[in-house]
Amino acid sequence: MWNNSDFSQTGFHGGGFNTPQADEKKKGSKRSNNLVPVTVAQMFTAKHEDDVFISGNLELAQVTFIGLIKSVNSTPTRLDYFVDDMTGPPIEVRHFNDSDENEQSEDTTQNTLSVNTYVRICGMLRSFGGKRSVHAHKITPITDMNELSCHILEVVYASASASLQQTSSIMGGGDNKGFSTNSSGMNQIAGLTPLQSQIQNIVRSNQSERGCSIDEICQQLKSVAPKAIRDTIDFLSSEGLIYSTIDEEHYQATDA
Repeated sequence: MWNNSDFSQTGFHGGGFNTPQADEKKKGSKRSNNLVPVTVAQMFTAKHEDDVFISGNLELAQVTFIGLIKSVNSTPTRLDYFVDDMTGPPIEVRHFNDSDENEQSEDTTQNTLSVNTYVRICGMLRSFGGKRSVHAHKITPITDMNELSCHILEVVYASASASLQQTSSIMGGGDNKGFSTNSSGMNQIAGLTPLQSQIQNIVRSNQSERGCSIDEICQQLKSVAPKAIRDTIDFLSSEGLIYSTIDEEHYQATDA
C-alpha cells in the first residue's frame, strides 16, 4: 500500500499535533507528550534508547495511526488487536478495560471492534522484551476513507516540519529557528504575515503553565479587531504553531 522507505523517516505538525525533535530528549528523561502521526513501519524501525523512540528527527511517544484490524483477542482486562497499515508487519495494540471488575467482561464484549475494520488509534508506543506494541487510550472506527489519505499527509508533514526545524536551528546557530528581525524589532517568522508573526511571538513570550490568554493578546494589539485575532489564532493552531492549554482561550507555542 505504502512504500516503507518513503515513510521510514516520516511522521504532522498541524491541527493540534506537534513534532518533537530527537534532540529534545537530551533536555530531560521525561517522554514527550506530543501526539505524533506515524506509520507502523516507523514504530518498528525507530531507534529505542533510554525508553525513547526516535524516527529520523521525531521522538515517538504518544502516537496516532490508522490501520486495518487483522485479529482480536479478548480477555477480562483488555482487548488485544493486531493492526496492519500495509507499511510493515501488523503491530499489537493493547486496549485496557477501565471499568469496574464486575462490569469488565460485559463491557469488553460490547466494545470489541470487528476484524477488517479500519480504525484510528491513539496511544503510547511501548517495548517489552524486544517486542513493540501500542497501549491505546482511544480506538475509533474510520467512517470516511478520506481520513486515511489525510493521515498520510499528516505523517509526511510532521517529518518535513521536524527536518526544517532541525535545519533552521543548525543554520541559525541553534537559536534563530528560522526567524528574522524586522525594522520594528519584532521577530518576523518566515511564511507568516506580520499579524500572524506578532501573535505567535506574544504567545511564545508567555512562559506560564496556563499559557497566553486571548484577552492578553487583544490588550497588546488594541488596534486589531478581536475577530481578526481569533481567526489568526485558529490559523496558528491549525498549523501546529500553537496549542490550547487549560481551555480554548489560553495557548502556548509549540516551540517555546
